[in-house]
Amino acid sequence: MVMMLVGVSWYAYIVSSMSTIMASFDAQNSAVRDKMNCVNEFIRSAKLPKNLGKQVRDFFEFKLRRQRQFLVSSNYNVDELLDELGSGLRADVLLYMDRHLISKIPFLKDKVPQFVADVISMFQPMVFQEGDFICKENSQADEMFFLIRGSAGIYYGTKLIVVIDEGSYFGEIGCIMGGIRRAGVKALETCELQALSRRNLNILLGEYPEVGDELKAVARDRAKKKESTSDKDMEEKNSGLPTVGGGSDQVTSREKTSDSSLFPTNDSLPTTPSVDEKVATALVDVISQRVREDFLRAIESVSSAKETT
Repeated sequence: MVMMLVGVSWYAYIVSSMSTIMASFDAQNSAVRDKMNCVNEFIRSAKLPKNLGKQVRDFFEFKLRRQRQFLVSSNYNVDELLDELGSGLRADVLLYMDRHLISKIPFLKDKVPQFVADVISMFQPMVFQEGDFICKENSQADEMFFLIRGSAGIYYGTKLIVVIDEGSYFGEIGCIMGGIRRAGVKALETCELQALSRRNLNILLGEYPEVGDELKAVARDRAKKKESTSDKDMEEKNSGLPTVGGGSDQVTSREKTSDSSLFPTNDSLPTTPSVDEKVATALVDVISQRVREDFLRAIESVSSAKETT
């Protein structure tokens, strides 16, 4: 009799637990559906073009998919829980939860755990489809980006200058110094990124000045590299498109991420330290080619005029 009562009680406990879990899943699914219904209604009411509406929808689907992994209940999520933890414990939890993401960002590997945890908590996940501009030429530098998956191209006008690989970051110098982006970045395939706003970056640099010193040192080194173009760079430029982290002499992860800020911070390109040496070389080549073409056309015009007279 006792065994029967224990068995019945255990069965009731299991059924009750499963019901609670299923109700939690249903609540999560309902919350996601409600959010996406709001997004779709906004797209319709704003009469957004099809491509733009798809970008908005993809953004929220990606963000909700990531948040959904850590939902505790229908009305309590991971951000609320983490805010209640002490800073040390919060950092440990974040480092564990996002260990796979951290492993894809070489820049974070040698940083102190508290800095890494703070950066991770400020990240905003983004997704861009092939052909979408991540940031546009002549736009304000308000964010820096970490490329987690996919590849992107740096464009000067309509010319592809260099390809950015997974693990690279870009746009940080523009955020620190302030200024206009002199090149655009376009997704060459579906890209997943983590964005860090200029405001949050400056907050981090105020709390971790050694990181700011590192970024500024990289900028100074980059400026020195621009003064002389090596034969290897010329061969890469002449043989084809230079690729960050690619080619037979592959750049290490640390070197790759250090050289991936490709946006100058003032209008004078030759004196701007934020342009990678390969990009600077390619830009000079583009400009020189245009000047030569204009010069040849001028000579042809003069010759034609002489023949006519």
